[in-house]
Amino acid sequence: MVILKKIFKVFVILIFVVIGIGLLLVAFVWGSMKWNRHSKEKEAIRYQKEVCDTIKTVDGKFEIKFLDFSKKELNKIHFYLQQDKLLVKDTVVKVDFKNNTYSNSVIFPFKNFNINDRIIVEIGKRYFILSGIKYKAYYNYGMFGPVGNRDCKNEGFETINGEPAGFGTLVKEFGLLNYQLPPW
Repeated sequence: MVILKKIFKVFVILIFVVIGIGLLLVAFVWGSMKWNRHSKEKEAIRYQKEVCDTIKTVDGKFEIKFLDFSKKELNKIHFYLQQDKLLVKDTVVKVDFKNNTYSNSVIFPFKNFNINDRIIVEIGKRYFILSGIKYKAYYNYGMFGPVGNRDCKNEGFETINGEPAGFGTLVKEFGLLNYQLPPW
């Protein structure tokens, strides 16, 4: 009987030791993941200040989305590039409805422009003034945190017609009517 109590006592102690070691291992893995995320967030803040906030030239390879426009209005979308107070470039883009009947976006037509330039978009008889491009540092995230290198991602325009852009979609009802284009 005494031997059975001693075996039971040793067995209980052994179970607690195994559980304790398991908990320490889980705590170590969890702490390591938290520390890795914390250090990546600090690195992203540093990268934002040192790299993304210093970008002055925008690579125009992004799409602009629009909502509530008819196919006829989207047949001709006029883009103007305004530097300082003068228009310097313009182009016309047509939405390709043959390949995509529900198309609601176009690829931005200007290859490169200054981050302080304004873009004026004319759809139908409505105008949208886009300004304030912002870049944000980001990581590719995997199951256990950041994976790979960081990069600066184009967050789109900050303002449309002087108002915060939200998701950056050009909505017909918010377009300016009777807008006077700046001179060339």
